[in-house]
Amino acid sequence: MRAVVYKGPFQVAVEEVPEPRLEAETDALLEVELSAICGSDLHIYHGKIAGVLPGTVLGHEFVGRIVEKGPLVPFPVGERVVGSFQVACGECPACRKGQFFACSRGGVFGFGLALGNLPGAQAERVRVPFARHTLFPIGDLPAEEAILAGDILTTAYGGVRPFLAPGMSVAVVGSGPVGLMAQMVAHALGAGQVYAIDPEEARLEKAKALGSLPIHPQAEDPVARVRRETEGLGADLVVEAVGGDGEALKLALRLAGPGGVVSSLGVPTAERLDYPWLPAFSRGITLRSALANVPRWIGEVLALQRAGRLKGSFVFSHRLPLEEAPEGYRLFHERKATKVALVP
Repeated sequence: MRAVVYKGPFQVAVEEVPEPRLEAETDALLEVELSAICGSDLHIYHGKIAGVLPGTVLGHEFVGRIVEKGPLVPFPVGERVVGSFQVACGECPACRKGQFFACSRGGVFGFGLALGNLPGAQAERVRVPFARHTLFPIGDLPAEEAILAGDILTTAYGGVRPFLAPGMSVAVVGSGPVGLMAQMVAHALGAGQVYAIDPEEARLEKAKALGSLPIHPQAEDPVARVRRETEGLGADLVVEAVGGDGEALKLALRLAGPGGVVSSLGVPTAERLDYPWLPAFSRGITLRSALANVPRWIGEVLALQRAGRLKGSFVFSHRLPLEEAPEGYRLFHERKATKVALVP
């Protein structure tokens, strides 16, 4: 079958790879209807994720139909499903506590040796381990909406929902796909003013269309602006949606008001951060940073999508055939795309 394969930094290709096969009674095989390039895939593309070796099939965002399954998979062949980017067994101590991201037997599709060595879903077909806890029926939801529930929308939801009370002020650092999803969720769940901070005008336009107040960090000091808007306090909830080397998280910590929460959703590429311990201590700031817990929240997200309360497909700027995946990666890397869908 055809799949997108990592070849080295800034190099991906579409090649023939072996067909996936059932390997356990809990496995399912999917015919992929739609996959997508995620911002965290760019970390791989840039060569910054250890353990992703040349030849790794990429991709962890996907929608498809079950074409074959093991006897312990409760969904029928033909069921249309979205896959969580996280594989979780549902039975280990972490899963029993609802901390699916820490599953002792799990992993992430297309993220190499460090995260389970699972072939990714930017392919014609994909094997899904522990399908009972990794796949979620979507009925007739449009693929461009449903695919968001498997990763970025539920990532954003899990970074906002536990901390948000109606009327709270929310600042979102980064208006890429995850940041835009976080803003949409905040608005849907009753936030007060939502501030969108990003250096890209096109992204700020999308944020403004959602009802957020756009702030360009090169045109004005975002900390001063948010404090001016919040009677000198700062935001009640700050969502960091960039990751990388930690500069966005440093800004997020400065944006938080007394007793505020900083929810860090971006995938880090740096091992350490110079944490402002004394200011955080004196202002009572809570920092929450963890890999997204998609299986915990995806049921709520899908319900809100079905009700039309969350509609995020506007984030897709390009829909390309799978064979054009290298072009999709290039466009995303050069910030000429907000999100790219791939059609097998």
